Amino acid sequence: MFNAIVVAVDGSEHSKRAIDIAADMGQRYDAAVHVVHIPQHTGHEKTLALGGAAITLQPSRAELEAAGESVVAAARSLLEAAGCKKIETEILGGDPAQQIVAAAKRVDADLIIMGRRGLSDFTGLVIGSTSHKVAHLAPCACLTTR
Repeated sequence: MFNAIVVAVDGSEHSKRAIDIAADMGQRYDAAVHVVHIPQHTGHEKTLALGGAAITLQPSRAELEAAGESVVAAARSLLEAAGCKKIETEILGGDPAQQIVAAAKRVDADLIIMGRRGLSDFTGLVIGSTSHKVAHLAPCACLTTR
C-alpha cells in the first residue's frame, strides 16, 4: 500500500508523533521512509539587554544546521528502533511547504506525514500553516498529527 513515505520533522511534539506514525507504517509496509527537515527561525530568539537598548540575537546558519542534524539523527534513531530498514534523511533550505512537496515528488512518495503544528509562532496562523500548504500542494496523501 505504501512504498515511500516522507516525514517532515522540526523537533516539535507534533513532529515526534509524526515520526512515531511513520515508524509504524514504514515497518508495517516495509516502506522507504524519507525524513525531511527544513531549518527555520522559530521566533524564539534571545534578547540581550544592554543598558537602555535591546538587541535580538538570532541563531546563526551553523547553529540552525547543527540543530537540524540533531533533529534528523533523533528521527533516524526512532525509525531504526521501530525496525524500519530503508531510511533516508535530508536537510533542505527554503520554504518548508515547497521543500516538503518537492521531496515527495522526488522520491515518488505515497504519503506525507507531518505535525499539524510545528515550532512556528503566530505567523503561521496569519499566513497559513506549513501543513495546510502541503495538503493543498502535495502529489500524494497527507496525514497530519497532533
